[in-house]
Parts: sequence; C-alpha cells; structure tokens
Amino acid sequence: MPIIVIDTHYPPSKYQEVLEAWLGALEKYPRPEGVFTPLVETAVSSNQDGFRVFSAYQTNPGKYEEARAYSAKFMASFFHIEDYFYEMPTWSTIEEAMESIGAKMPERE
Repeated sequence: MPIIVIDTHYPPSKYQEVLEAWLGALEKYPRPEGVFTPLVETAVSSNQDGFRVFSAYQTNPGKYEEARAYSAKFMASFFHIEDYFYEMPTWSTIEEAMESIGAKMPERE
C-alpha cells in the first residue's frame, strides 16, 4: 500500500497565512473515510529558515488515486502563499520495494 508523504516548508513570517489556509482547507476538504490511514499525522519542526511540516499517509488498498487527488486538492489551498512550497512523493513499504525487485522480506524476530 503506497504511502503519500507531504513535506512542506515556509518562512516564519508566513505562519499566520499558513494557519488560516490550513484551517480553511480542513473545513473545505473534510478527510474522506476509508481512503488512507495516517502514519504521521502532522509533525512540525522549525529553524532559522522557517517551519517544516511533515505528514505521511498509507493508502488503503485500491484507493491510491483517490488519496492522491484529495491530497493535491488540499495542498492547492496553499498556492497563494509566497515562499510556501511542498513536495508530495509516493513511497513504497519495504515489502512492496522488495517485491518490485523480485526479492522476499527476510524473517524478522
């Protein structure tokens, strides 16, 4: 089951705009049920360059396209904020990665 990772960055001066956009997106785009499971709901760190917000969601079987479309719509809520950027790669579980190269997971204790 693919994992959608959302990694955002923005400067400290934009925190109020980001907060308002996030609250608006939560209201406008309620989380769909049965599409994905949060692995990391929302983790936040900061440094001299600004804030970084990281989330990871494991898609449910057969729901990747729906999860990706929902995430893209949600993230479009931040497009108007200058110097806000994000990456949204898809990751594989270790089992999927091993299978893609024709290998099996070793037994773990």
